[in-house]
Amino acid sequence: MNSLDTNLILRFLLNDIPTQKSKAKALITNSQVYISDVVVTETVYVLERVLNYDRNFISHIMRIFLSIPNVSHNDHILQDALSLFKKMPSLSFVDCYAATEAKIFGTNLYTFDKKLINQGGAHVQAP
Repeated sequence: MNSLDTNLILRFLLNDIPTQKSKAKALITNSQVYISDVVVTETVYVLERVLNYDRNFISHIMRIFLSIPNVSHNDHILQDALSLFKKMPSLSFVDCYAATEAKIFGTNLYTFDKKLINQGGAHVQAP
């Protein structure tokens, strides 16, 4: 299995550098690949903050990418984190991920972030 970096995923998704897109596509479609949570987080960040794509598009394109049969990922957390990210426009993907992870593991997430406390779920609390 191979692991992929953010720039390879972006070339695959955006097709902004066609020669790199074809190499990325060949790697993704011809072998089993793994995408770490950190790489997904960075990919979402670049799509949103650098390239100014909206959350609906980002959530949609990342779900499609993560559903490719050869792509392995942390499906326990990422799908739910993407859903929360789409639903709560004032929360960052990192906040959505942290809230989702805490919920899945049955723990409270303590924070001073008022937006996260109000929108992250009942398990997100002030200390």
